[in-house]
Formats: sequence, C-alpha cells, structure tokens
Amino acid sequence: MPGQPWPVLGSTAVTVVVAGSAALVAALATVRVADRSPRRAAALVGVPVTVASLVLWWAVRYWAAYPFPDYGGLHLLAAWLALAFVVAVAQAGFAAYAFARWRLVAGPVAVFATVAATWYLFLRIGGETDILWVWALFFGPILSAATALTVGIEYAARRSAGELGA
Repeated sequence: MPGQPWPVLGSTAVTVVVAGSAALVAALATVRVADRSPRRAAALVGVPVTVASLVLWWAVRYWAAYPFPDYGGLHLLAAWLALAFVVAVAQAGFAAYAFARWRLVAGPVAVFATVAATWYLFLRIGGETDILWVWALFFGPILSAATALTVGIEYAARRSAGELGA
C-alpha cells in the first residue's frame, strides 16, 4: 500500500526485538542510576537515550540509502532535531527522576515503553513523510503525556496510601 513505512531490518518481528532490547537496556539503566541524585539520574538516562535514538534515526536513513527529506534546509532540520531532543530528554529524564526520587515503578516502565515505541518508529522507513517531525510533534508529546500520567497516577496512589512523604 502506498505511503506505508516498511521495517528497515527486514521484518516487523526483528524490529520489535531490537526496539524491545533497546528499551530493556534503557529501563535497566534507569534502575541502575537510581542511587544518584534525581537530577543526575535524569541526565544520566535522558541524554544517552535521546542521543542513541536520534543517532538511530540518522543511521537508519543513511544505511538504507533512503534520501533525507527536504526539511527546507539544514536550519530547519536542526530545529526538528532540537525539538525531538528536548521532547525525548524530557520523557526519559522525568521518568528517571521519578524513580530516583520516589522509587516509582512507573519510571522504568515508562522509559521502557517510550524507548520501545520510539525505536520501533525510527526503525521503519519510507512512507509519505519522515518520522522525525511526526515524532517530534505527535508521538513524542503523546508519549510524554503518557509518561506524566502513569508517573502521576502512581505518585498520587502512593501518596494517598501514606507511602510517600510531603
């Protein structure tokens, strides 16, 4: 069907395995850095996860010899990359912060879900548009809202149960 992206690794199953593996590594990293200060944990998870994801986006297009879309010049491409960077750092960083600060289980779970979804989308190529700006404007904010919602629900539930202090 025209306009449908295809998995650059050859099959959807392999794409899911690779995306899930990357997500598992990110979730385990979130747990591993939880003994650091919450801000440091957020940076130690958010920045590497984001850099790896954006490098994946670039590498997939380069490796598949898929032409980079015309974003209207390097300045606009840099702006889309910057927006994607901010959104992705906020997702992973907030979840890591929540786990390091309050030991909310939703933190590593949210990191797993957002990385899995992002890598799955970035490992697909083709279609009528490039995923970078679609992710930055649509999928990224939705994943960020889902992260905030799941962390917020667990925080509220544990706070009302008296497990978290003020």
